[in-house]
Amino acid sequence: MIDWFPGPDEGRDVDPEVAARSLERWRTLISLRRLARAVEAKDEYTKGHSERVAELASALARRLGWTPADAGRLHQASLVHDVGKISIPDAILLREGPLTPEERSLMRSHPAFGAKILVNALDHDQVDWVLHHHERWDGGGYPDGLVSEEIPAGARILCLADAWDAILTRPLAGRIRGPEEALAECRSQGGTQFAPECIAALQEYLASGGAALAPTGSAGLRTASGF
Repeated sequence: MIDWFPGPDEGRDVDPEVAARSLERWRTLISLRRLARAVEAKDEYTKGHSERVAELASALARRLGWTPADAGRLHQASLVHDVGKISIPDAILLREGPLTPEERSLMRSHPAFGAKILVNALDHDQVDWVLHHHERWDGGGYPDGLVSEEIPAGARILCLADAWDAILTRPLAGRIRGPEEALAECRSQGGTQFAPECIAALQEYLASGGAALAPTGSAGLRTASGF
């Protein structure tokens, strides 16, 4: 998996102020990526989650006709899509049982918090992708209850990539589901939770030999989906 972050401009004839801003933005992204990894490291089941999500999200974006540059921007945003979880107390973040309504509300604040801390590191579209990656196609998501194409295209892709990794790494009835079951579950949610065009892109990606991108033998993922 590629942990992709663009470095500052080198060897180019650019304005010094522009170059300085680019360097500062790059350094900020590196710091935020470290924070995101620190969140994942708290729970053995979430290790590598953001990298897998980023790989799949960028692959689906290319299937949907995105340019390599824009798919790279989605990859970049996906690597830090859960950084807002640094605001969630470990007692809630690592809870194995159900959350109270108040705890669930706090857990659902993480996309908005992440967007706030990313605003000076990513561009406007990338921040929106992070902010809205838990919206649902049918309007039942959060934070804003956006419906269908009101949801930014990158967020629609990121939503599916995030859930896909959760399905493949979270046990159900004591066992891990494989790609065929995961695809069946995602297809059943097409047009409700997930954008239909994203489901189609996922099917094409898998049919063409794309990797499922789930860790072999993982015991589960408690915090990447459902909140």
